[in-house]
Amino acid sequence: MLRALEKFIAEPSGGLRPLAVTAAMMAVLGQAFSIFAEVSSQGLNEADSSTGAPGDVVCLDNNGEMVLAVEVKDRALTLADVRSSTRKARASNDPLRSLLFAAPHIQEDEQNAIRENMEAAWASGLNISQIDIVDLANAGFALLAEEWQPTLLREIGKELDRRGDHRHRRAWHDLLSNINGDDAT
Repeated sequence: MLRALEKFIAEPSGGLRPLAVTAAMMAVLGQAFSIFAEVSSQGLNEADSSTGAPGDVVCLDNNGEMVLAVEVKDRALTLADVRSSTRKARASNDPLRSLLFAAPHIQEDEQNAIRENMEAAWASGLNISQIDIVDLANAGFALLAEEWQPTLLREIGKELDRRGDHRHRRAWHDLLSNINGDDAT
C-alpha cells in the first residue's frame, strides 16, 4: 500500500493526486478510529476563501463541528503557507483547534521561522502540524487491522471518480493492477 501511495503521488498532477489521497485517507482514518463523522474536500482549483473552509480537507465530529482542517501541498511547506493558513483558520466561522499540513517536508531555509510560527499559534490555541502523506499512512495503518488497507485503496479510487479526472483514475487503477496483479479498486 505504501509503495502504491508513494508512486502515485510522485507523478506530477497539479496537486490532484495528493489531495485525493489525503481526502480518502482522512475519511478512512476517521471511520476506523471513530474520530471524524464526516470528511469533505474542495475542488483542486477552488480557493479556500471562496468556500469559507480553512483547509483543503475538513474533518467534522458527530455534532458537525470542525475537528481538523488539512492543507495539502505537493511541495515543501513554506512560511507563507503557514501564515496564510493560520489567518484562514482564525477567520473560519467554526473555531478551529487543529490544522495539519500534509506536505512532503518543510522548506529547509525556513524551518526555524516555521517552527516559531507554529509554536506561537499553539500558544494561542491552534495546534499546527506537518506530516508527509505516506508517513501518515504508515503510522495510521500500522495501528489498524490489515483489512483497512484495501478500504483506503478503494476510497482513493472513489475520490478520483468524484473529481472526474479519468486520466489520474486510470493511472491509479493501472498502478494497483501492476503492483498487486489484480484490480484492487
